[in-house]
Amino acid sequence: LGTGHAVLQAARFIDETEGGHVLVMYGDNPFIGPELIQRLIRAHVEADAAATLLTAEVSDPGSLGRILRDPATGAFLGSVEYKDATPEQRQIREIWTGVAVFRRAGFTALLNRLDRNNAQGEYYLPQAWQILLREGEKVQALALASEEDALAPNDRVEMARAEARLRRQINERHMRNGVTIINPDATYIDEDVEIGRDTVIWPFTFILGRTVIGPRCKIGPMTTLVSSTVAEDCVVEQSVVEESYVGPGCRIGPMAHLRPGCELEGGAEIGNYAELKKAKVGRGVKCHHHSYLGDVTIGAGANIGAGVITANYNGVEKFRTEIGSGAFIGTNVNLIAPISVGDGALIAAGSTIGPRLEIPADALVIERAQAVIKEGRAASLKEAWRQRKMKREGT
Repeated sequence: LGTGHAVLQAARFIDETEGGHVLVMYGDNPFIGPELIQRLIRAHVEADAAATLLTAEVSDPGSLGRILRDPATGAFLGSVEYKDATPEQRQIREIWTGVAVFRRAGFTALLNRLDRNNAQGEYYLPQAWQILLREGEKVQALALASEEDALAPNDRVEMARAEARLRRQINERHMRNGVTIINPDATYIDEDVEIGRDTVIWPFTFILGRTVIGPRCKIGPMTTLVSSTVAEDCVVEQSVVEESYVGPGCRIGPMAHLRPGCELEGGAEIGNYAELKKAKVGRGVKCHHHSYLGDVTIGAGANIGAGVITANYNGVEKFRTEIGSGAFIGTNVNLIAPISVGDGALIAAGSTIGPRLEIPADALVIERAQAVIKEGRAASLKEAWRQRKMKREGT
């Protein structure tokens, strides 16, 4: 029903407040900050105006309403919506930014006088200052905002411009606080992110949510951090970390994935194509490549070989795996949970063990089928395969 009707929905709160003035601000003005608003309010109060508008000169006002002024004196005469404007009025480049201050006394009564006699059939808030002007009240239109301040996205193109400006502001704030961002145009950092001094952010990195990064870290390139904590002196390269904690001096990646609920103590190393989920990883643990570690606790100093899998799900329930400090889990080992591996135990490569086993400390576990060797059989097999292929192809 229009902007005037929208403001009228707050009438009860306006009438109950003890303040002398009411600030009205559209919700799609991300760049009009507190300093600009304070300047507007101060000018409004000093002039003892009934209403004060914040305006801006823009290069392409599009379908926005235009500010009307006396050509000789520049005095504010009112405003006109684009659909109601004449061709001459549409040439004006001064617009209302969607921010205004009104004297509170009589404001809701003023809103109740708005009508829908316009091209849109809506209750226009700008009609409020037209009424005030007609009745001889003092109304100001102050062009205090820049074109960038006035950017209010109305389509996907304007949204992209607005996001680029916000991204630039956020990145510049971090750089002024001692963070190195190699390519600010290719780095995406959310508003609530905290980053310590002397950390370096490489391109194509997304730092999202309430992520906290300590000092002297190297993040990226091509890394995504989501609502996670990365302590000091860490390296996270070409990896994804979600809702997890990474302790001091850890190294993650390239191409690692920490899913929600992971906790890594200091000095842990998680390498290529390793995926962790709800994993509690002790100090100095090494898992350098091609592993899935889900619902697992790993003690300090343990070594996880390539291709180690914790089989934590039976299709109905999830189960945990416990790996003790200093344990060595060999290449291509499957640990079927629930299972417990004691401190210092060694699980030989290729073993599949569990479930419901408790491996004692310092034990050696080997579980393999015995190899069968048939000498000379390879050549005859290959020849049989060739003959089968030729027969199938008709050659």
